[in-house]
Amino acid sequence: MIIVSTLRKMHENTIGYQYEDFIRYVHKLNVDNLIVTYTSREDFEKDKDQHKEITMLQESFNVYFPEINYEKYMKLSRGKLFEIHNAEEITKKNIMDIIETVVNSYLKGYWKDPETVNSEVTDSIFRVNNKFIQAVNPDYIEKYWLPLHTDIYNYIEEHKNMYDAVISDVESTFFYKDQKN
Repeated sequence: MIIVSTLRKMHENTIGYQYEDFIRYVHKLNVDNLIVTYTSREDFEKDKDQHKEITMLQESFNVYFPEINYEKYMKLSRGKLFEIHNAEEITKKNIMDIIETVVNSYLKGYWKDPETVNSEVTDSIFRVNNKFIQAVNPDYIEKYWLPLHTDIYNYIEEHKNMYDAVISDVESTFFYKDQKN
């Protein structure tokens, strides 16, 4: 199965992988049926402006969404996993924000075309970033991020004959590729 990274809103500011470049890249893959991993159909339908790339994909492809309980994970993301109670947690959050800024700044300079966005370099950076987050905030990864992505991956595997390609947010593509291998 082909896994393609989307930058979502960052397509607007990424020369060489803007929305139109992303759509052309998916067209070149000669696929028809896509599954989008990073939002539910319900959330997409509620706020299509936040998902311009999905709207554009729907013009040329059959677009599907995993039928999992996203709301369960959204409740977790709004819950105690993200609360800050003391100076140590503030420091950890600040460090995570700094790392995220550095990673995004570097990648904005590195990304020049669909191939660089969908490269092992990009996947490696997000793989390491994920390990860093796990070291600083293990509950986030172990109770939210990993179960969510595992549920999505399992859904895709159970229905893999229905889809030609997976459309993933760039931060998560490495996970699906690693699971596939």
